[in-house]
Amino acid sequence: MNVSQSLPQSKPKSPHVYWKVLKAAVDPSRPLLAQIVITQRCNLSCGYCYEFDKVSKPVDFDLLKARIRELKRLKVVFVTLNGGEPLLHPQAPELVRYIAQQGMIPMMNSNGWLLTPEKIQQLNDAGLFGIQISCDSLEDNEITRKSLIRLRPKLALLKEHAQFKVRINGVLGSSPGEEVVQVAEEVLNYGFDFQCSLVRDASGSAIQLDQNSQDAYMKIRKLKGRLPAMLHDSFQIPLIKGNDVKWKCRSGARYFHVDTEGLVHLCQPRTGNPAKRLEDYTVEDIKEQFYTEKSCSARCPHAYAHIGSRLDKFRNQKKNRA
Repeated sequence: MNVSQSLPQSKPKSPHVYWKVLKAAVDPSRPLLAQIVITQRCNLSCGYCYEFDKVSKPVDFDLLKARIRELKRLKVVFVTLNGGEPLLHPQAPELVRYIAQQGMIPMMNSNGWLLTPEKIQQLNDAGLFGIQISCDSLEDNEITRKSLIRLRPKLALLKEHAQFKVRINGVLGSSPGEEVVQVAEEVLNYGFDFQCSLVRDASGSAIQLDQNSQDAYMKIRKLKGRLPAMLHDSFQIPLIKGNDVKWKCRSGARYFHVDTEGLVHLCQPRTGNPAKRLEDYTVEDIKEQFYTEKSCSARCPHAYAHIGSRLDKFRNQKKNRA
């Protein structure tokens, strides 16, 4: 049975988003995307993930609201709630609503396990624009439990109830390549977007894929309807082969990551720079990071950094390296 024919389509809301992105495109000092961690706690423990624990309490709701207001001060376009697993935060829908009320576009990264019809409707009502859900394999293995066999019921719920965009992300290298191809094919059959991420080492650099995974990646790239053009992942082609990629990273400017302590980092995989408090982060900091070449960019697999930098590939960058 063709799933996409048996269930109604979701109803994403897009025109105002394109306008906001267009306005940001002409202003290099305006961030496109900020990720904000609302809880470090996760209900899974995947072998390739360095960004979770089992004991942390959710970040205080009022503190998160204050940080969201700081993102508004910086004129951020998209705000992504991140974890850990953000749906473990008891007020996640209220945070989505607050982001929308501040005039920014709310998104979320999740493993999807906690989704129910009621939770999806709460996210609809709150104004969630899009959710990215991880699914790496057909069945659980020693590296990941984010498998299609567990996620399939959640995909059906999303297809039936979600009024926001749904994108599924599979990590190549966490399971046999042919499994990721099958996951991508089924996800596309639901009518959702599918993208690949690459396994990275503890420093955040891409790990060269074996030939099986390289072949799987090229098969996935040929699947129709996989990603909107602006979200393309062509930067991954040299990385999967062990080669460097040449580009201008604008992390810390167009994209940055805010941790549970409220510190700003260039990106999620590489914390510690600049590690400045969000309330002290200024347009001057954004301009500095925009024009600073990043020493880690050659082996960077982080899609948010690449996508956030895409508007500015023709703008100059200084040679001092962060």
